[in-house]
Amino acid sequence: MQAPTLIVLAAGRSRRFGRPKQLEPVTEQGETLLDITLGDAFRHGCAKARLVVRPEHETHFQERFRDEARITILVQPQALGTGDATAIGLRELPSTAIVVNGDDHYGTAALPAAIHHAMQGTASEHALITFELARTLSPSGPVNRATCRMVADLLLGLDERTGLTAAADGTINDDDGNCWPADTPVSMNLWVLRKEIGAYLHKMIVQGRTHQNAEFGLPDMAKAAIAGGERFRCIHTTSAWCGLTHEEDLAHVRRVLSSHP
Repeated sequence: MQAPTLIVLAAGRSRRFGRPKQLEPVTEQGETLLDITLGDAFRHGCAKARLVVRPEHETHFQERFRDEARITILVQPQALGTGDATAIGLRELPSTAIVVNGDDHYGTAALPAAIHHAMQGTASEHALITFELARTLSPSGPVNRATCRMVADLLLGLDERTGLTAAADGTINDDDGNCWPADTPVSMNLWVLRKEIGAYLHKMIVQGRTHQNAEFGLPDMAKAAIAGGERFRCIHTTSAWCGLTHEEDLAHVRRVLSSHP
């Protein structure tokens, strides 16, 4: 099977962090989380990468990766959500795509698992790598996560939960007062998307234009695709996530990365 292409969603607005997370150095060598993800993806089998960025960051990314022929920079003109950004990354792409966030580190096992499914999994199945909720929380404050509804490892849908925090006794609660088990499967936007998904994204973009350019995310895309008969295999990982949500997360991410060279 043809080697997959990595699509990196790097056009977020970084409201809680306060500055572009995708450009933040996290290692002593000046690497960003994006640099680390790109290196891991190429090492484990991705042939190329497409970075979807904000218009004001295009020049920076073009300059940073000008000598890397495997990387293409694409611009998301308006902040219309992760679904719209993914559609931009998928345009005229003939191969399977691995979709990731540009400001997350997915641990050692998650990205290789996605690439393995892309190259060795059932060709008609997309996939979502699921993480255990407790392994995706920030030590610096509340986070939002999409919990997964599944049957027999097939995705049925995703539900956004806001304000998730762990108490001193380990219990995890959200803004609505719900308590969540530590091993609740959640999405961290690590997807394997076959080329058939483009039709659903195109349809949602057209619908969004008729509703004054409404935003839509990858959970919306998955819902529409599942309703249309597409199958998403949920691949579980016990990898621990780390990423930049709050300013205070930076020190934690640097500690995690320095302990796993």
